Amino acid sequence: MSKTSAVKRWGLAIAIAIVLNLFVNYGIATFYKAPKYEDYCPAMAYERAKFPYAEPKNCTPVTVSEQLEKNCTESKGYIQYKYDSVGCPTKAYCETCQYSFQQVHDKYESNVFFILVVVGVTSLVAGLAINVQSVGTGLLIGGIISILVGTIRNWSNLADIAKFVILGILLAILIFIGYRKLRD
Repeated sequence: MSKTSAVKRWGLAIAIAIVLNLFVNYGIATFYKAPKYEDYCPAMAYERAKFPYAEPKNCTPVTVSEQLEKNCTESKGYIQYKYDSVGCPTKAYCETCQYSFQQVHDKYESNVFFILVVVGVTSLVAGLAINVQSVGTGLLIGGIISILVGTIRNWSNLADIAKFVILGILLAILIFIGYRKLRD
């Protein structure tokens, strides 16, 4: 095989890997929409932003009871205030929208992780089965990237044991691929 032919094959393999991942990730973004923060934390939570330059004067301080603080902490919320027309706080309440959004977002990221892992493993298997070297190599690289992207997106949500198992499985797959594809 000439040097030019090898460069063309590797170029095609890399292009397949990149386009495969762009296609899959764009498909996820198109057909499986991510939750939006503003759907869980409405504009009311940002009322104070209406008064960015004026520091309100002669405001009566709003006290927050220990019970409200305790209940809010237990609800995984934070203390927020309602404001009057001049920007003075009028009432304290517990805002839990951030926690609600995070729960839905974590579930979404877990689902995306599983989608990307399934696509990645399928690509790895297809890459091993296809005898056209550049296409098979492209699918192998694309599968590895897909699994990597899925894992990185969801890494902070995974338990240490899950991280260890995923990395062990990936290592085993890579060793198997190296043995199967490169021993010839």
